[in-house]
Amino acid sequence: MMVLPLDNSRSLLVLNAPVPQFKDKANGIAATDRDTGAPLVEVAVALSVDGATPQVLRVSVPQPGVPKDLVMGQMVKATGLTLIAGEKNGRAWNLFRANALTAVKA
Repeated sequence: MMVLPLDNSRSLLVLNAPVPQFKDKANGIAATDRDTGAPLVEVAVALSVDGATPQVLRVSVPQPGVPKDLVMGQMVKATGLTLIAGEKNGRAWNLFRANALTAVKA
């Protein structure tokens, strides 16, 4: 079992530019937020953990919640960061969601 502290006050290091998510990549159907209908993007971030190795999280965020000038190496804070875990067909899965990413001023 892996336990990750999901502290929204921690800064996260952006590891890649936002990448569109697809519901059906072969047919080009974009994944959308269930509540707002906004397209979803995925951003890989590094979460530092006290006394342990940083964890890489692939966070799904609605497009309007991502700064337009977000770049690799930038520090951000995630609003509403949550871990969602489950099991389907005997296989465990988990994903990270955030409502928005906000750039941290240096």
